Amino acid sequence: MVIDAINSTQSAATTNSTAKTSNSTLAMDDFFKLMVAQLQNQDMNNPVDSTEYTSQMAQFSMVQALADLSEASKTSYSVSLIGKEVTLAQTKDDGSINTITGTVDGVNLYNGDAEILVNGVKYPISSIMEVNKEKESLTVA
Repeated sequence: MVIDAINSTQSAATTNSTAKTSNSTLAMDDFFKLMVAQLQNQDMNNPVDSTEYTSQMAQFSMVQALADLSEASKTSYSVSLIGKEVTLAQTKDDGSINTITGTVDGVNLYNGDAEILVNGVKYPISSIMEVNKEKESLTVA
């Protein structure tokens, strides 16, 4: 019996380290590992109702879908900024704010972070203070 408790503790520690190595996000695989650990360690005289597992799975799926939607929304928003004039805030070493105005030339989407490219320099999307409509190009006839 003691060996089972040690194995359960080790598998729980492995599950925790798996979650931490992937930027503290849980995947459906992690949910199933937790569910199996819960089943292995439940009290046989008072088993958990199966509807509770269904409810937990539905809640986890909803949270995962919201996270995916948030990521897609951030991507869509950052791409929609291309060609628009933005005003950015950049904090100086002395704590004062420097404002930069320019047109968004591109977007860098990597590892869930969105950066915009203004005047050849990358800025985090969180530094945007103001967004203006696209500048219309003038054509001379």
